[in-house]
Amino acid sequence: MATLKEPIKIFIVQSLACMETPQQVADAVKQEFGLELDRRQCASYDPTKHAGRNLSKKLKILFDETRRDFQDNILDIPIANKAFRLRELQEMYDDYGKIKS
Repeated sequence: MATLKEPIKIFIVQSLACMETPQQVADAVKQEFGLELDRRQCASYDPTKHAGRNLSKKLKILFDETRRDFQDNILDIPIANKAFRLRELQEMYDDYGKIKS
């Protein structure tokens, strides 16, 4: 495994705290930093998983703060609202019915 610089570690921890999968994070690291990582290496930065049990205290605190902020602000994301999702699905269903006719 490659030794990562601090900005990349922070990026990984924050991405995982926002519920992204290790594979999504590995893909994002490749796109953002041009560095190819294995998803298992990314998973080692998630303190809620067995692979991340040895994460530094500083990064654990960052993970916890980021996760808390993410969960507190999730309602700002329209798709997180059940009524919004149902309305969108109903509109798609109605539109599909019009196309079939």
